[in-house]
Amino acid sequence: MWSVLMVSSLLAAPLELSSLGEDAALQALLWQQSAALQPARARVAQAEAERRKALRLPNPGLDLSVNTLPVGPLNPPELKDPFLNVPNVAVGLSVLLELGKREPRQDATSHAARAAALEALEQLRQKQLELEDVVGDVAAEQLRVDALEGLALTGARLTELQQARVEKGDTSELDADRARLEYESTSTALGEARAQLADRLRQCAELVATPCIAFSKVEQATRWLDRHGGPVAAGLERRPDLRALEATAAAARASQRLAQNGWIPDPTVRVGYVRDQFVASGNQQNSLYLGVTFPLPLFERGADDAAAAALAAAAADRQREQLLSTARAQLEQVGAQLVAVETRQRRLREHSLPLAQSVVERLNTAVNRGAAPLQELLLARRSLAELLLTATELDRTDFHLHVARARLTSTLDAPLAPLKDLP
Repeated sequence: MWSVLMVSSLLAAPLELSSLGEDAALQALLWQQSAALQPARARVAQAEAERRKALRLPNPGLDLSVNTLPVGPLNPPELKDPFLNVPNVAVGLSVLLELGKREPRQDATSHAARAAALEALEQLRQKQLELEDVVGDVAAEQLRVDALEGLALTGARLTELQQARVEKGDTSELDADRARLEYESTSTALGEARAQLADRLRQCAELVATPCIAFSKVEQATRWLDRHGGPVAAGLERRPDLRALEATAAAARASQRLAQNGWIPDPTVRVGYVRDQFVASGNQQNSLYLGVTFPLPLFERGADDAAAAALAAAAADRQREQLLSTARAQLEQVGAQLVAVETRQRRLREHSLPLAQSVVERLNTAVNRGAAPLQELLLARRSLAELLLTATELDRTDFHLHVARARLTSTLDAPLAPLKDLP
């Protein structure tokens, strides 16, 4: 398994698709390099900072004052140095005591931090599935290129054979031209397939911010397309986006409680020391003072904030239920599509392709012996090419449907801090 440190060393290195294996490697790669995930990382850090800040007590205030500055006639009149002997100096601390607000504020920031982390986890999951989709396209294009390369190779041999037979007078120039035309058509399709493969590799590079190198072997591409054939993941409700909406609703309800407690006045307690120099008038030279201030919640009691928080909680609950209902309906549709595609795949692999390959082989032998017309071989080769390309497209469709099903049902383990501690 790649660690985050190992991934960071690959920032400029190409991504070899043949080396893709564990999901944790893909997650680490995307988390570090995907530009689309960087704002999510910042939101997670900000929400976590707010959560930690809510756990701390309010900062106390330091009160410094010089009081009883003399103005006008002195008492007693003969007092010398009035600005040294009359004023008193006070030093104190003031502390805000929150009543009924710390716990709901801590709950709100805790749920908000969890929601931010789950939203980041969902974005990471979507990016991983998007990357898997693109790599599936790369694999399908490689299979398409491989099939067309095989047809182009046998087409070139057939063209050479027909040209040799023309030189010997065993066939007409028209048959050689037909073989050459079929070869040119296959070569054109091969060029288009290679261009499509390059385009898919470019899309892969955009996702991971580094060049992508195609599978080194066709068998590896085939295994990639077959990697999503497992059962449906259990627990649709455990999807990160649905859990994030639960946390969002919980944070809104905690904010609602916080706002509803706004009518409770939070006292500010003060304690301090007074040094009084005006002892000539009989004042106490050293003394302590205690005081408390209560705000008067006459105009603002948090009603508007409470109403807004209640609406936010209801909206998050409603959105979650709608997503859940939509996902269940889509899951049934994807399941039906998978059954239809896999039925066509089995028939194509077990009956159509073996038959087409057998016909082409037999006609090729017959044409070489002069026992069958070239037109029949060319028609059979076209049918085989169409079936091979159809098989590749069905493999691609089957893979994309499995990814779509995973998009609806799968959860995602979070090996990356600070996401790994999510409940």
